[in-house]
Amino acid sequence: MAPVDYGSELKREIFSIARQQLPCCLQSFLAGLLRGSAHQPQIKVRRSLNRHLQLFFRDVLPPDATIEDGGTEILVEKNFDQLELRQKFVERIRRTDDTASAKHCQRAFLHGLFIARGYIQNPGRGYHLEFRLPGRWLPAAFRAVCRQLRMRFAEYKTEAGTCFYLKSIRRIIKFLNRLGLFEKSLELSDLKATRSLLSMVNRQVNFETANINRLIGAAEESINQIRELLAFEDQEIWTESLRQLSMMRLKYPHDSLEALGQRFVPPLSKSAVNHRLRRIKSLHTKVFGKERDRSDC
Repeated sequence: MAPVDYGSELKREIFSIARQQLPCCLQSFLAGLLRGSAHQPQIKVRRSLNRHLQLFFRDVLPPDATIEDGGTEILVEKNFDQLELRQKFVERIRRTDDTASAKHCQRAFLHGLFIARGYIQNPGRGYHLEFRLPGRWLPAAFRAVCRQLRMRFAEYKTEAGTCFYLKSIRRIIKFLNRLGLFEKSLELSDLKATRSLLSMVNRQVNFETANINRLIGAAEESINQIRELLAFEDQEIWTESLRQLSMMRLKYPHDSLEALGQRFVPPLSKSAVNHRLRRIKSLHTKVFGKERDRSDC
């Protein structure tokens, strides 16, 4: 079975919401959904959405309107004026006395617009949501609605019109909440939290791995220096404390500085062990020279 497209699944949910809206919101929904000429509007959707579109029209179209299914395009005929729908929508969003009603119609307009011209990437592969809007009226109406709903889209011009897009998962979640798609919004929030947790764990693991590698590299360097110093002819170079530490380092090469210090009687602190190892490194540089020390590193 082919995997369900994430965008199509989202649009099916929008259709189920749109069929339960108020008459004014249905008109706003159609204002965003329809395209084509004013007196012969049409709708272009993916084939997977045709059945949902037919069910929707069966419930909301005027009695004297008919539809003609042309595959991916549906023509809406007879007494269905797209220009009138747009004019009524503009009047609604300009109202100041009924803010709640205006927001319902704004949300319904975005529903229709997203079905007809919206795209969202599967969150499993990345975060991207966009609208490609031709002409002048749709971009202007979209900007007005986004301004009133306090949503910010980035945009750029193309030969076909204007593209509005979101790349931030936080803003995509906010957009889905504005559309009333709360379950999808919660799914994205969970995905965001899961990825944030995994990212934090990965950073911690990488930090620990890098720290371990650094400690191992430092231990190997010290052991190589100690072996070269022990093979040197003149063993009078050693002090008793440095020789003891050298023997202990060779005997327990995998110990941390703290663990190595605990093996002495009395125990040495981590800083004391580190100080003696630095003295051994200085002794190695003094005996063999800086150039050799650099080449060994």
